Amino acid sequence: MKGMQVAAVIVAAGYGKRFNKFRKKQFLPLGGKPLLYWTLEVFQKVKQIDGIILVLPRGDISRQKKIIQKKFGKVKEIVPGGRLRQESVFNGLKKVGERFSLVAIHDGVRPLVSTGLIERTLRIAKKYGSAVTALLAKETVKLAKNKNIIERTLPREKIWLIQTPQVFPREVLLKAYQKAQKDRFTATDDAQLVERLGYLVKLVPGEETNIKITTSEDLLFAETILSQRTQNTRKE
Repeated sequence: MKGMQVAAVIVAAGYGKRFNKFRKKQFLPLGGKPLLYWTLEVFQKVKQIDGIILVLPRGDISRQKKIIQKKFGKVKEIVPGGRLRQESVFNGLKKVGERFSLVAIHDGVRPLVSTGLIERTLRIAKKYGSAVTALLAKETVKLAKNKNIIERTLPREKIWLIQTPQVFPREVLLKAYQKAQKDRFTATDDAQLVERLGYLVKLVPGEETNIKITTSEDLLFAETILSQRTQNTRKE
């Protein structure tokens, strides 16, 4: 990635309503520290990442800013999120300076992402322009109609389950978000907005452990993975 500056926009502005807890899930304890800190630590370690824009709920910025920027020197700005994830990403993207050629978007509640996966995605994005991590579907995939009636079976060898990070040229991503705002179009991920512009996006095989913490069961799974990693490190 020589000569190409990379920014990461880490989105952690959700309220985790599906958790049904009093604390937002990005600040819940995982392995002895806030879940979000695990995510930030990984991006802090990746040498190719030159700066991080963190997106948080507006009410948490003043409380978290000093702590986070002291612990994670690459966090250059902390900005408030929007009503939807797409608005939150756009808020972060607008703070990415022109000196950055590539932008990596990552969910703050995917704390088990590895440095290797981030580095691979960045390399492929440099080669192909854009790159998105994903897992090839293992199960049989059905398309259903109303009342959960199967319409047809989809070829699972063509079905990919999308993860983050997702990496794009800054100018392309900014253009995609501006067009989506103008068209009042809402996507389920960043790649969909770039696809609308006609750009090709390369899929990068992801990792099974790069889970998104959505439910309390996911948090328990993450604790198990971290415990196993700790044991493996001790054995080494």
